[in-house]
Amino acid sequence: MKNRKRLAMAGAVLLGFVLGIGGTNAYLTSHDQMVNTIGIGKNTTTIEEDFPIPSPISEDENSDIPKEVRIVNGQGEAALVDCYVRVSVGYSNSDIGRAAVLKQLDRTNWLEAEDGFYYYKKILREGEKTTPLFTGIFIDASKLEKTYLDQIDTFEVQIYEESVQAAGFGDYKSAWEYYRT
Repeated sequence: MKNRKRLAMAGAVLLGFVLGIGGTNAYLTSHDQMVNTIGIGKNTTTIEEDFPIPSPISEDENSDIPKEVRIVNGQGEAALVDCYVRVSVGYSNSDIGRAAVLKQLDRTNWLEAEDGFYYYKKILREGEKTTPLFTGIFIDASKLEKTYLDQIDTFEVQIYEESVQAAGFGDYKSAWEYYRT
């Protein structure tokens, strides 16, 4: 009887061991598969300028040059993101640039900041354009030194723009402040 009890006990331990290994093996090898498709958004903005070829500029007269500057959030591209934009206006010759005045500067939708950028206050949604930052440039010849008058025909207005994704930010100020550091 004693052998029987030992045999029964050994059988029970062996059965428990086999079931334990089998259950653990089944648990560890069982898995589910799920495919997560992730799409990467693109922050793709471009400068759009309406700048007809101006007539020759006289060296001793004021110059009125039409030029509209807008920013476009992607043109025909897929998976674009909403964004905030800012624009900087520079000049190829800073002496002539001091005589340049931006005409009809849009101060309703754009904010001129101390860092030299104009900030578009609204979110620029995918496929949209900003309002024109300005509609032209006026060069006041009376503010130019005579030495720069012969360089007016090579004078360039340079537009530079940057954009950041709008998601996660309450307004343009918080978005740009986050990237300022």
